[in-house]
This record gives sequence, C-alpha cells and structure tokens, in this order.
Amino acid sequence: MIRDLDDTIEQLLQTGAPAGSELASANISFELPDADWRAGLDSLTVNCYLYDVRENRELRTVEPPIQRSADGTRAIRRQAPVRIDCAYCITAWSIATNESIQEEHRLLSQVLRVLLQNPTIPPGVLQGSLVGQVPPYPTIIAAPDGVKNQPEFWGALDQQLKPSLNYVVTLTMSLDDTVAETDMPPVVDSVDVEVDDLSKF
Repeated sequence: MIRDLDDTIEQLLQTGAPAGSELASANISFELPDADWRAGLDSLTVNCYLYDVRENRELRTVEPPIQRSADGTRAIRRQAPVRIDCAYCITAWSIATNESIQEEHRLLSQVLRVLLQNPTIPPGVLQGSLVGQVPPYPTIIAAPDGVKNQPEFWGALDQQLKPSLNYVVTLTMSLDDTVAETDMPPVVDSVDVEVDDLSKF
C-alpha cells in the first residue's frame, strides 16, 4: 500500500507539473537523502522521503460498514477500517554549479503549487491498491508538525540544513479478510403485515 502511495505521489507531481518547468523535467526519488545518495545525483531531483507512519485516531470510527451483495438481498458487516497518516519530507536537489539554490527554490515552489492545487488526491492518479480505496484522501500540505528537529535530522544524514515541505497523506486500511455473504442474514427491505377485520370487535 505504501509503495502504491509513492507511485501515486510521483504520478501527481508529474501530471501536475507545468510544461517546461523544472518540475516537468525533474527526477522523483523516495530514497533516504543522505550524503551517499546526494553524491550519486545526476539530475535535478525532488526527494519525497517517508519519515513517519502512524494511525490517525481522530478519524477512527467504531461504526462497522455494511456491504450489500450485488443483488441487494444479503449484507456483510465488515470491521471498521483504520486511517493511517503517511508523512513525507519533500526537498529539492540541484546539480547545477551556478544558482543551484535558486533552481531548488523554484522547484520546491512548483511542487508546493501542485500539492496546494490538489487538497485531496485526484482519482485519476491513484496507483495499485489505492484505486479501490474509499475517497476522498485527506492531505496536509506544509503541516506544522513536521520533522521535530531539522538541524539534528539533516546532521544525522551528513547534510546541510535544507528547506522542506511536510506532506501528510491519510490512507484507509481495511483489517477485514473476505467474508462470505452467507455469513449474514438476508437484508429485509419490506415487511407485510396482516390486519384482522376490526369490524368483528
């Protein structure tokens, strides 16, 4: 599921990039942006590093969803799904010898614009297992609760402090196995009630 989210974010950035922009020609990476990774860069790159995965308990629901059979005569009571927050640290990396900072800032601005234009993930860019998930997909762009200690984070990666976007996507994870429709009683659409002739009383 997380790999499919990576592919979805890559598709979102590629399809949303303005023609001729830095983002349109940039590489999209999901690797750990440490010093070894930086040394191997050979093109302008957007790095989307997944640094945190946790349950979103504010969106938890205890009401089990009911799924009807294709003919509408039977129902399946499923376990309520959980919501998972996937937080990405998004940075821009230039290999230019001159004005590399300016190029990185333009690229990061273009990424931010695409994310702001899509407060929820459009169905057309969903990949893999995300295609069948229950929409919409909440996202938080430039959220305040990002990497808590930026200098320590980049220092641990042997990198200089860099500007970054904190991008959070909330996914729905089903905990159910497949349940046979026969496990549930038929759904009652109507009830016929016979009323005695009251004139007898």
